[in-house]
Amino acid sequence: MNKILLLADGIFAKDFLRKIHSNKTFKESLSVVYYNDESVDLELENEQISFYKFDPTSLVKLENLLKEEFHQAIIYMKEEADMLACYKNLRKLHPRLNIVIMDLWNSQIDDNFCEMINVYDTLNTRLTGCLDNMPSMAQFIGLGQGEIMEVKIPAGSSFAYRHISSISQKRFKIVMVYRNNEFILARPGLILMPNDSILIVGDPKVLQSVFTNVKTSLGRFPSPFGDNILCIIDMKKMSEFAIEKLIFASLLLHARINSKKLYFKVINPTLTPMYYKLKALHKNSIEVIFDYESTNVKDIKPFVENTSIGLLIVEDYLFEKEKSFLFTLKIPVLKAGKGDFADLKSSVVLSSNFEDVEGIASIMLDLNKQIQLGLALYYYDLKLNKAEIFEYHQYFESLSKLHDEKLLLIEEKEHNPINKFSYKQNVLHFVPFNEKILGSNFNKILKTDLNTIYYKMSKNYQLFIPSL
Repeated sequence: MNKILLLADGIFAKDFLRKIHSNKTFKESLSVVYYNDESVDLELENEQISFYKFDPTSLVKLENLLKEEFHQAIIYMKEEADMLACYKNLRKLHPRLNIVIMDLWNSQIDDNFCEMINVYDTLNTRLTGCLDNMPSMAQFIGLGQGEIMEVKIPAGSSFAYRHISSISQKRFKIVMVYRNNEFILARPGLILMPNDSILIVGDPKVLQSVFTNVKTSLGRFPSPFGDNILCIIDMKKMSEFAIEKLIFASLLLHARINSKKLYFKVINPTLTPMYYKLKALHKNSIEVIFDYESTNVKDIKPFVENTSIGLLIVEDYLFEKEKSFLFTLKIPVLKAGKGDFADLKSSVVLSSNFEDVEGIASIMLDLNKQIQLGLALYYYDLKLNKAEIFEYHQYFESLSKLHDEKLLLIEEKEHNPINKFSYKQNVLHFVPFNEKILGSNFNKILKTDLNTIYYKMSKNYQLFIPSL
């Protein structure tokens, strides 16, 4: 959880703090420093908000608190002298800390890592937008329903270090990027960096989802797709061995990754010893649901949407039969392999198109770090020149450093790497879940795209990840 420091004084700072407390989307840890009891409401203290009473203009006292790691500081003071003293103290202690100042005095501070929110400019801009024949500023145009939004990309975001073209922009568009107090018109080849702010326009409901995706931090999979895992078991079509294998893989993943709840959806239930084994799993964060009415997998869609499912676990035959439907769910799907999930030794992604991999790279690294497998990217038959390949190498290296997860980049010049892994059973295969997966596998026999011929790796566990 990121930590924010608020230096507060005055009734306006108190109202600002109340606004933060009432905002359900606020997920950070906030440390509030105050020295006037009238500036805060101590009843707001909770797991996220903590209070410290001392004079923030004192460098020595502030230094003790800043031994903790803060990624942002907000100065909201009622006196300009106090504001400047707080700013200088923070800058002495952290030369590159992101500082936001509520400016009531039209102060001038030349600092690329400091943002001044000028109250008078904001009010005047709003008032000017109400005058006839005067252009409205971006924040006041449109329907005013949230169809225009500015989002800052945190260091741990799944949007960081990605080309704009690799981000699936359905019902919204990235139109502008703000970087180092300058604006850049969005273009497909532009790489988004941590601390960039993006201007996005589109359906207000979609933008709220995009905001959540951008702000989702590392080590959070299955987020941003959802919070929970769903395993589908068909007792009529699956053997006892296949059911036990799927149960074990689900339990192991639930224990290792950041999922809140594990659901088992059992269709075609039969009164066998396996029925009672499944029933015994129902406890704490695990829920077993026996469906005696519906035998159609497509009926799970409302359940997936209403229970925040972020990962689906299915048997091989079910994936191949229902992959077109599963694709519409827009969540990752883990297809079981021949062996046990616990026996996996490594994970790989095979690519003849780096753009496909770029769309899932952050999610892939996030999950792989949680389950602690060695990860390698094999690429083959790329239609790119050396400069383009070098650029992608830099991208993947930057992303792996961000995740603190090692990613081996291996070029196969002569032999298709899919042949190297097709006979193994102890590899987790990451696959971009796009349109290339769909359709009959028979029609793909002569294809060379490694994503298209994913089925040749069917002995392995395969995780199909849709692009964000």
